Parts: sequence; C-alpha cells; structure tokens
Amino acid sequence: MLGCRCGVLLVLCIGPLACLIPSSCPPGCCCPGFLVLCESLGLKSLPRSVPLRTSALSVARNQLCNVDHLLWPFSDLQELSLSHNLLPRFPRGLPPSLESLLLQENRITFITSGALRQLGNLTRLDLENNRISAIQPGALLGLNRLQVLILKGNKLTSLPLNLPPSLTHLDVSANCISVLDLPSLSALVNLQVLKINSNCLRSVPENAFDGLPRLRSVDLTNNLWVCECDILYLYRWLLSGRVRMATDLVCSEPVHLAHRLLLDLSVMAICPRVLKPNERTQQLDLNSSLETVKPMGPNSSKTKRYLGKMSEMISQETTDGLLSKDAHKTRVSLDHYSLETLTYEDCLSLNKTQPVSSPNLKTTSVPGEEQKCRENITRRSPHVNTTSAEGTRSLLSTNRDAPRPTLDPRPFTQQDSALVVSLLAVLCVLVALLMLAVLLVLKKVLLRHQQVAPLNVGSGG
Repeated sequence: MLGCRCGVLLVLCIGPLACLIPSSCPPGCCCPGFLVLCESLGLKSLPRSVPLRTSALSVARNQLCNVDHLLWPFSDLQELSLSHNLLPRFPRGLPPSLESLLLQENRITFITSGALRQLGNLTRLDLENNRISAIQPGALLGLNRLQVLILKGNKLTSLPLNLPPSLTHLDVSANCISVLDLPSLSALVNLQVLKINSNCLRSVPENAFDGLPRLRSVDLTNNLWVCECDILYLYRWLLSGRVRMATDLVCSEPVHLAHRLLLDLSVMAICPRVLKPNERTQQLDLNSSLETVKPMGPNSSKTKRYLGKMSEMISQETTDGLLSKDAHKTRVSLDHYSLETLTYEDCLSLNKTQPVSSPNLKTTSVPGEEQKCRENITRRSPHVNTTSAEGTRSLLSTNRDAPRPTLDPRPFTQQDSALVVSLLAVLCVLVALLMLAVLLVLKKVLLRHQQVAPLNVGSGG
C-alpha cells in the first residue's frame, strides 16, 4: 500500500516536468530549445513531428508549395521563416501569435485584404523578391504593430494604400513605382528609414517629406529623375541636409543634363525662369514701348517727349523708394554670379533682399498668359527701328547701377518755335545776300574782259 502511494506521488511530481521537455526533433532538423531549423532539406511538406510548443520555426530553402492551415495549432509560434520556397500565394491560416514572418524569394503575386487579418501581432514582414504587382487597399492597415515592411524586388507601380502608421522601416526599392502617393506617405508619422531607390520616379511632389518628422534616412538613387522645375522641391530638400541619404542623384532628362548629378547643377540650369519671374513681362513692356516709338522716328519731338516721360517715370520710382539701397546692393551682388554658378542657397539669400516689384509690372502669370507672351515676342514686327531700339536699351541698361539722369520732358513752347523760325529767316537772308554779292562780282569780271579785248585789236593795226 505504501509502495502504491509512493508511485502515485512520483507520477504527480514527474508529470509536470515531462511537459516542459520538448518532443523529439524532426529527422535532419536542428532543435536547440524551442527553436526548430529544417532548412535546405528538399522538403515538399512540413515535418510532422515539429513540437507544438515551438516558438521559432524555419523551413527555408525547401520546395514547399502549400502550407495553408498547417501551422494554426502552433499557438506559441512567434517567428516563422518560409523564405526561398515555391509558395504561389500568401499562406492562409497562420497562427495569430506570429511577430516575425519571412516570405522572401517565393512566387507570391497578389495580397488580398483578408490575407493578414489575423496577424495583428506582426512587427516584421519580409516579402522581398516575389512577384507582387498589387496589394489590395487596406490589406496592411490592420497590422497596428508592424514596424518593418520589406517589399523590395517586386512589381509594384505605386506605394500600397493605407499603410499602418506604426511603420518605422519601409523598403520598396527595385520596383516600378513612378509616383509617390502623398496620402500614403503622410500617414507614416513614425517612419525613420525609407528606401525607394531603383524605381521609376521622375520627380517628388511638393511637401512630400515634410510630414515625416522622424525620418532620418532616405535612399532615392537610381531613378529616372527629370531635372526641370518640378524637381526643385527635392533639390531644396537635399540641400537642407535634414536627413542622412545618398545625394548622388543622376539626371536622366532633359537631354542636355543627362548623366549629370542633380546637386552639381545650379538652380538656373534646372529651371531658368525661377530666378527672375517678371523678366518676360519687363521684356514685353520694353517691346511695346519700342513699337510705340518706332512710327514717330528717332529724332521727332514726340520721340523725345516719350523718352523724357520714361526717364521721369524711372526717376520717380527711384524717388519713391521702389529701387532702394538694398535693391541696389542686391543688383550689384547678382553681378558677381554667373547664371551657371548660382546655387539655390545663394538664390534664397538674394531673394530675401529683393525689392518690391513695380505695380506697373505683372509678377505672376498663368501658363496660358506665358504662351501668349511667347507668341507676342515671336510675332514682333521685323521693321522695328533698330536705331531707336538700341538707343532705348542703352538708356535703360547703362544706367543700371549709376544714378539715373533726368531728361527735361517739357515740349517746345510757341516762343521757342518763333525764335527758331526767326533764326532760319535771318540765315536765309544772309545766304541770299552772299549769293547776290557773288553774282555782282562775276558780272564785273565779265564786263572788264569785254572792254579789254577791242583795245588790243586796235593797237595791233
């Protein structure tokens, strides 16, 4: 009787300890503790003797085609690697305890909205080098703890919609993404690392990265950058140096800038119209002024009167302070730069001291108006008097930095006109008297020759 009691007590004591000991390891696998590694064994199905208490399982580099619902009983499984297999779709029936899921190097082409519905504990999801071309909107939204998402080497043409705000690391490199979706980016308030290199980006939308306060590393290399005006936001953002990133972005277009580094270019080389946005308007005003002067003739009184009014207007602007001392300093400092060497930072520093533009000139224009402006320039009459045009240009350009002289714009008065007429009349009278005197002298000379000739004849007889 005592022996039976001792046997029962022994069973009661040893039984719980036996539950803590893992079951036997599958053949060919390695099982250190609760970790089971069954890699590179040529498996076409999951091993049957995997302990249910396994917390980490790797069956990578096998020939698995279907593991749907086979892993559901593993309620303690936290890490699962199914990489380098032949899975054609995202596996179904995975245990909700998973925190890390590795599915790289498979044949997955599509992710449905319900494929990850039960995986709310995931913190890492690796889908690198599959064939994913589409992810249904909201398929990843329920992953409230997801921090690392790797979609490198797939066939995505845009960022997945409704990404979880918990993401800190997003890798969508080596895809076919051509446009950055602003709503998808703006929700990633915790994002720290963004890799979007080796895609088809041509530009970055305005304020694309301004809503990512924790961003510290970005990779944008190997894209199809078009180095024109639309890329100025990215250009300015790179110069700010707020994040650590590769800055060797190479232009693919336009042709004359192809294969050149973006940050080696000046702002004028990228967007020639950004430095002086009202330059075209001023040119049009000058052209219209020249066309007004042309029919009057360069030396007419109307021309002189017009130039006088123009000079008076310039002097008035100077007097009113539209061209202040700061504006003069800005103009002088601009002369120290050539258009090719002016950097964006220099441009910003100069723009801070730009004078207020004249109210008579338009500083902004819509694209349609710019097109009309270009047409007006190209259709300008070829018969413009070059003499008057050069004179007007010299009047406006030579006085750029020097004090502007003021011409007397007053028209001739009637008294001045009478004086001119009187002088002309006196001149005519003098000319007439001079001609009359010349005629009288000639007449006397002729008469003398006529009188001398007969006397010579008589004396000879």
